[in-house]
Amino acid sequence: MSEEIAFHADQVRVNGYTILEDLLPVSFIESMRGEFIKLLEAKRAAEPSNRGANRFQMYLPFTPPFADPRVYENDLVLAIVEAVFGQFPICNYFASDTPFPGSDYQRVHSDTQLLFPGMRYSLPAYGLVLNIPLVDVTEENGPMEIWPGGTHLWNGEGDMAALAAQMTSVRVRMKAGAALLRDLRMWHRGTPNRSDHARPNVALVYCRPWYRFEQNVPTLSQPNWEGLSERAQKLFRHATIVAE
Repeated sequence: MSEEIAFHADQVRVNGYTILEDLLPVSFIESMRGEFIKLLEAKRAAEPSNRGANRFQMYLPFTPPFADPRVYENDLVLAIVEAVFGQFPICNYFASDTPFPGSDYQRVHSDTQLLFPGMRYSLPAYGLVLNIPLVDVTEENGPMEIWPGGTHLWNGEGDMAALAAQMTSVRVRMKAGAALLRDLRMWHRGTPNRSDHARPNVALVYCRPWYRFEQNVPTLSQPNWEGLSERAQKLFRHATIVAE
């Protein structure tokens, strides 16, 4: 295992997150952003916001430019995931979260259920989220606020919001092309977007083989499935496969 992979894996285990700088080419991010905005604007015109005021969660189609091996089968990301989980993780979430101008604070929350709430166990990670912003994330356009350094090991006792108010948080600012890899359990929330543009963000979830994340699994057409590499087919072995 390289020092870089070991460092990021230790950051996830201890702090609950790590930032991967320059993970993807900016030109590729820009190509995703153009297609993403078209899909999101159509959703926004047809449906109300579903993650609070002016904030939209949207599942992504498993088609280019989103369904690109650099996104779901990234060598560095998978090396870190496997360092944390071991071999044969699954990818069971392929979606996005985008605050528009006028969005507000979300409540402090975790993205998954505790396996043994109330028990005094510090369990290893069983799910990691990969957040890929499609624009630079600044203080103005609604960065994710996280509570690192132990909230991913919380046993469920006490009031999360009250505890978070007394704890140190970090607003994650990144350049387009970077990514955030975080424990599903780590406390976080969206913050208000005070800019004049949306802050699109692609999100994937990698889990241990036995864990089922509480969201819809990705849907792949049969031709898309057959075109995947052997490693990617293992990643998406719990996906829904449909005829084209």
